[in-house]
Amino acid sequence: MRGTRLFFAVCLVVSAAAIVLVLAAVPPREVTAEAAAGANVWRAYRCEGCHTLYGMGGAYAPDLTHIYAQRGADYLREFLVNPAAFHPGGRMMPAFGLTRSETDNLLAFLQWADEQAASWPPRPIQVAGGGSIGLESDDAGTTASLPADPAARGEYWFKRPPAICATCHALAADTVIVGPSLAGIASRAADRVPGQSAEAYLRDSIINPGHFIVPGFPDVMQRNLGEKLSAEQINDIITFLLTLE
Repeated sequence: MRGTRLFFAVCLVVSAAAIVLVLAAVPPREVTAEAAAGANVWRAYRCEGCHTLYGMGGAYAPDLTHIYAQRGADYLREFLVNPAAFHPGGRMMPAFGLTRSETDNLLAFLQWADEQAASWPPRPIQVAGGGSIGLESDDAGTTASLPADPAARGEYWFKRPPAICATCHALAADTVIVGPSLAGIASRAADRVPGQSAEAYLRDSIINPGHFIVPGFPDVMQRNLGEKLSAEQINDIITFLLTLE
């Protein structure tokens, strides 16, 4: 019994010593004032609505945990000025019009985040087996079966590419991701722009999102949905939104 206790005591001492050595070898990196200010820029422009850091945030755009090391400050600075110039015809990040100090601070934050993530991403867990649930796709990646009901189809496209509206808009009341919550939009849409019906307002918001900006929100909605979505997809999404009383 005494031998068992001694064994566990030795293990405890060795474990404690190992933790101390690791902490001494890898001291925590202090957050600079610039990085802290950059974190505020990250939150103010709701970057986490589309991007992830350490896997946390929105899955619409790339994870930015190591973007500073991968791209460098010069590339990122130019990209933030005019994102559309880097990936023409592709998924477009809005130009936020950051000031020079906001850009400097955001880059400091991304550099700091990169330096904290030496072990990111973690080792992936391989999962095998399983089958198809719900809608299936053919070999070309297109949907093989869609709901017959237009509103149900609209909800499907609301949550999936190429629209993936749910990345920026919540359906729960008083919940902000990037854009305003769409809970109750069917009741509010007709009152947004004088002379526009609810359907006309929703259609214009999808195709020409800059025509009317909800007060208190930035003008950052994707501009090419009219090209990415078919007329039927737009009609279905509008039909779905008009059910959100």
